[in-house]
Amino acid sequence: MKVWAKSLLFAALVAAPVVAPAFDVVPTVTIMELPRDVRGATIVVSNPRTVPLPISVEIVEREINEDGTERQTPADELFRIFPAQAIIEPGKRQTIRVIWQGPMPAKSRSFTLYAGEVPVDVTSGAASGVQRILRIGASVHVAPAGTSPAPRVERALPEGKGVRITLVNDGTRFIYMNDLNLTFGAKSITGQELARIAERTLLPPGARRSFIIPDVVGEPTLRVVE
Repeated sequence: MKVWAKSLLFAALVAAPVVAPAFDVVPTVTIMELPRDVRGATIVVSNPRTVPLPISVEIVEREINEDGTERQTPADELFRIFPAQAIIEPGKRQTIRVIWQGPMPAKSRSFTLYAGEVPVDVTSGAASGVQRILRIGASVHVAPAGTSPAPRVERALPEGKGVRITLVNDGTRFIYMNDLNLTFGAKSITGQELARIAERTLLPPGARRSFIIPDVVGEPTLRVVE
């Protein structure tokens, strides 16, 4: 699985004249295989700034709609996160331990862990105005051992100058578009290109995605890239 190609970083910015460097959250994709990873996984937040970085951590469950939009539901009760809040000194890093405490799922479930900068008052003193607030996310997947994806092409219909395809994951484990290859006759759409076209790259169990692939015709052949 090409985890390097599956980075999902989310940054929510509030406009600001006070600009500070971003911070880092690694790894960007974590897979907690159960029961192997029952003790949890580690995520590291690094502070490259010259001032302390106060952060707060939360986690949401992801639901991917057919059109690529995403619904997020708070899921803090399914995990034990320690620490949930921290102040990271300049040039230092903070280890965040993420432990699944929900019931054993029958299929994989996908989440985003957000490390959010805690706002501080900058309305007084030399730096005045609204502070720029960063919220950076990393993907967390909880997957029982033995689960596997089963993507298939549900529909392929001509639309405009291309083909609208609908992909469905009939399996019990998530998959990313990066791991799929579609072939239309002599033309192959690689995983990287497919991810760019689809934009939202995650396909959880039971989910379907529909989008147009330009400049192709016919019914594609789908292959999972190992």
